[in-house]
Amino acid sequence: MSDESNLLVVDAGNTSIKFTAFAGDQVLWVERGESAPLDKAFQPQQIYFASVRSKEQSALLHADIQAAYPNAQWLTLTSVSQVCGVTNAYHEPERLGVDRWLAVVGAYHLKLGDVMVLDAGTAIKVDFINSKGVHLGGYITPGLNMMESALLANTARIRYDSDEVVVTQGLPDSTARAVTEGVHEMALAFVERMNRQHPSFKWVATGGDSRALLDSLQIEMEYQPNLVALGAKRVGDELIKRQ
Repeated sequence: MSDESNLLVVDAGNTSIKFTAFAGDQVLWVERGESAPLDKAFQPQQIYFASVRSKEQSALLHADIQAAYPNAQWLTLTSVSQVCGVTNAYHEPERLGVDRWLAVVGAYHLKLGDVMVLDAGTAIKVDFINSKGVHLGGYITPGLNMMESALLANTARIRYDSDEVVVTQGLPDSTARAVTEGVHEMALAFVERMNRQHPSFKWVATGGDSRALLDSLQIEMEYQPNLVALGAKRVGDELIKRQ
């Protein structure tokens, strides 16, 4: 692939789809949506597609994007045992979520040494990669919204309106604060424990919630909002070179 060619990375998560447009190595724009991007001035020569959605949902999304960009070469990315100098910890590598895998690859190539990747979205995910490119494993916990939704779905009388959620000092003195601040404290405790157990590892954060969690704990980090897309570009480029 030419260094100057246009590339579209599609990162289809559980609740949103992130589109990242590259011209060579430069990120041109990032867009979230449920269908192909509206910027028709951008015509990719390559599309790298990574999805954690069901086969049926991924197929529908694939068809929608391919119809918008019929001339683009398509490459579906999956988790494998080894690529770009990174080794997967899973005995069944395909069972590692491809978003986690691409974030691991992207984080390793930041060349920061031993790193922990924190990605907080629908789920809060932490993955560990050592300086030799060995993925050591990681954790998945419910994200902030998921924890809150689960609590509300499984209780009869814990209810509040969105305008009741306020930020103030002291112990929570309303149901809204009790829930929202409670789940936040749970997430903070998880991250703090990871940091305490692995003090020599550097943090790489991707996504706004990840950055906010680490900032709350005053933990130093390398913030990379497009980490999955950067990993996808690296993996896709290598796979195409092998063809």
